[in-house]
Amino acid sequence: MTTITVIFLLLQLHKSEAFSTQSSGAQVEAIRKHKTNTQWIACSSTTEVTRAIQKYVRTGDTVAELGSQLRESSTTLCETIGHIGTAILVDIERKFPNEKKNQQRTLAMRRKGDESDFYTDRATFTELESFDFWRDALFFRHGRMHYNILVVDMSTVAGNDLDLSTIALIKEFMGLNGSGFTDNPCRAIIVKSASLQNLARRLHHAQHIISGRESIYDSSHTHIIGSVGVKQYRETIPHVIKKGNVCVELGCHLGTTTAIIDRASRDNDRGGCLGVDVGSQIINSARKKYTHLSFEVGDGFKTGALARMRDEHFGRSKVSDPTYDVVFVDIGGLSGSEGLLEALSLLSSITNSFSPHCIVIKSLCIRRLSSNLVSFADVWKNEVATR
Repeated sequence: MTTITVIFLLLQLHKSEAFSTQSSGAQVEAIRKHKTNTQWIACSSTTEVTRAIQKYVRTGDTVAELGSQLRESSTTLCETIGHIGTAILVDIERKFPNEKKNQQRTLAMRRKGDESDFYTDRATFTELESFDFWRDALFFRHGRMHYNILVVDMSTVAGNDLDLSTIALIKEFMGLNGSGFTDNPCRAIIVKSASLQNLARRLHHAQHIISGRESIYDSSHTHIIGSVGVKQYRETIPHVIKKGNVCVELGCHLGTTTAIIDRASRDNDRGGCLGVDVGSQIINSARKKYTHLSFEVGDGFKTGALARMRDEHFGRSKVSDPTYDVVFVDIGGLSGSEGLLEALSLLSSITNSFSPHCIVIKSLCIRRLSSNLVSFADVWKNEVATR
């Protein structure tokens, strides 16, 4: 074989590998663009859960139910998937209700032996000593499973509506159920949680507010707007602020956005915006740059100190008025795809402490949640209206 032939073959091999790499990269990018957006369907009652199952579950689906009582929702789930579907039903070990006492109240509770003849052709019931073992029950005990639907009710397990624990569980389930860049097979997560349904109704994608598709005015609830990037964060300002509003920006940095908010909200001696940041040097720089504005060193998670700052800079608010009308949040660590639980904890604290009309947060994880989390009550209302 001549030297020229060898060089020619090597060049052909290099071109082939380059094409293969480009092709592989294109395939990965195509998969990313077509990934399924799993909806989180928040229901406030068993009736809503049952209706949601009828809407989102299909014949032949592989489904899981956490907090299964083998009652209305479990029955609907198994009926809907049919004999070709698979259901993994999970609950904790529990004391069974005394049927002689207040039977009406205990009708929705599982009883001993219920699992022995409960759709045995398609359902497997697992009772756990501790709910911490749910991962094993869903993903390892019955072989490697991938689910199309998850139904979860933490209230039957914990005795209360634990929204953050439920979100943590859902995120972990999604990670275990997916596989790298490939499409996650889970179409919907149906969750019984009145608090998550309440959040779904108050949570907005920034672009929906900016475009006028949704409005936050004329409401007694605190609305939350998830935005990404400085541009979108600032574009929300004219849609959420009225003249005379008292505002605060948490994570103000050098005060550029604070100045824009202040111009939009200040009405002579009424309203305005206070800038708050944890860095003393940053605050000193902001004070030099914007001498006409107010800045304070503070921690966005310490709401007591933020309330005192409001009194110092704007005067004490009436009991019936919100401490701050609008709160803007641009805090490091919450602006990316991680930190969802911390962001929700902060938003809850701000809501309960200040009762603002609106909170705008620069946070990819919150904006993603605004796209995923859906109130089933609103879905049902729209369906009934179009019949």
